Amino acid sequence: MTNFKYQIVAEKIKSQIDNGEYQYGDKLPSENFLCNKYHLSRQSIRKAYELLEKQEYTYSVRGSGNFVKKQITSHKAKNVGVILSYTHSHVFSSITMGCEQILMERGYGMQLSITQNSFELEGKCLELMPPGKISGLIVEGTKSALPNPYIRHYQNLIHQGIPVVFIHNYYNGLQTPCVLMDDIQASKKLTQILLDAGHTKIAGIFKEDDLQGIRRFQGYAETLFEAGLQVDDRHIWWFHSNHEMWIQNKYSVEYSLDDLMECTALVCYNDMLAEEIYHDLSQKGIRVPQDLSIVGFDNQNIKLDGDCYLTSVQHPRRKLGETAANLVCDMIEQGCDVTPAEPIIMPSTIVARNSIINKRFRL
Repeated sequence: MTNFKYQIVAEKIKSQIDNGEYQYGDKLPSENFLCNKYHLSRQSIRKAYELLEKQEYTYSVRGSGNFVKKQITSHKAKNVGVILSYTHSHVFSSITMGCEQILMERGYGMQLSITQNSFELEGKCLELMPPGKISGLIVEGTKSALPNPYIRHYQNLIHQGIPVVFIHNYYNGLQTPCVLMDDIQASKKLTQILLDAGHTKIAGIFKEDDLQGIRRFQGYAETLFEAGLQVDDRHIWWFHSNHEMWIQNKYSVEYSLDDLMECTALVCYNDMLAEEIYHDLSQKGIRVPQDLSIVGFDNQNIKLDGDCYLTSVQHPRRKLGETAANLVCDMIEQGCDVTPAEPIIMPSTIVARNSIINKRFRL
């Protein structure tokens, strides 16, 4: 029986896939490339790919091309990729340890990559984790409040059966499970503690390109509204990710000292920022908590001055990592049936210390 030309092309590509020249998830040559290589019409090459897709060797993504679908079972990776923004704080080291412990217990290796909250580095991290090398992926999104340039890459992974679980945040337009800290409720609790201590002018500094920053602002703003107070733009400052943050471990937030000192309390995006603001204020002779009460997130046990320690939210760091790792393993082993329909929210607690002065008591 004579094979048509498109069948011959299809058989050659099948042989390359079976021999491992092209592996699971790899992008295959474009139709134009194959037209020139085999001196065939585009219609013939398209029929070859249609045949390969029918035989479940490949799949197509509109606008992206054709990809290898067939997996060689003996070479299937039992490795989970973990992509985080940073590792320098004990929050991230604890998340990593939580992930690693569960993955090891369940028989998976872990491949860790760091983005420094950079889109460019996120792309490079993803290049190191093609479908043939990982069987699942845990991701802390980069600048998660902004549109992400790699949405299609994540969609391709999911299409190829690679479970993706986000932690701390998620990307709009991407249907993936996520494990979140209860940022909104935690921020509401922090702000309420300040209100209960008699503070009615409460400033806030939040991260604008980070979904956690947006959610923490939301909790802060909702609590003020519920108390019948206005959210004053002059008392809210925003900052975004920058390279200095990674190199010098500094946020370098620009704020108006005069506007800040119209307030008696400040909610900071996290403890690292609270400590930075404290040192800036102390150089100007402003005392915490006597002149300004300060609170933060992550509970890094920050000592401000003398016996003054920062009131903060206890981050569920290790538990968060363990939950994400168990979820991605369940999805690898049991499929989409175990995928939660809603975000998994990890509860947190407030660790109250003496960085808040009680104005009611003073009165």
